[in-house]
Amino acid sequence: MIKEYISPLELLELLRPKIKKELYQTDARYREDLEQEIVTKILEGLRTKKFHSIPTFFELVEKEKQPK
Repeated sequence: MIKEYISPLELLELLRPKIKKELYQTDARYREDLEQEIVTKILEGLRTKKFHSIPTFFELVEKEKQPK
C-alpha cells in the first residue's frame, strides 16, 4: 500500500542525507546555521504550499505523451 501522507518529520529524515551532503559545499563554520535555515525553509514551504494537487507519476507520463 502506498502511503499518501508523510509527516514533516519523516520528510526531514528522508532529506537529511542530501542536506548533509550539500552542506559540505559551505565552510564548516556556517554548516550548522545553514542546516537550520534549510530545515526552516522546508517546514515553511510545507505549511504554505498546497501539495494536494501534485500530479502522480502516471499523470506526468500521460501529460508527456500528449502532442504539444
